[in-house]
Amino acid sequence: MNTEISAFVGMGLMIVSILLIYLSRNWVKIKFFKVVTAFLAYMSLIISGLLITYVVLSWPS
Repeated sequence: MNTEISAFVGMGLMIVSILLIYLSRNWVKIKFFKVVTAFLAYMSLIISGLLITYVVLSWPS
């Protein structure tokens, strides 16, 4: 995967995780959906962190 594309996907996933955590904590009232949105948010945060780490470590190429 191209490093520029990886960087943009990583930043996009970070924004998605911020929005999902906000929804999970403030808007969603049903416990099951809170857990699902929080899980998706944390998974997207982990994946974005891995992508950004890949971009940083492969920078000289």
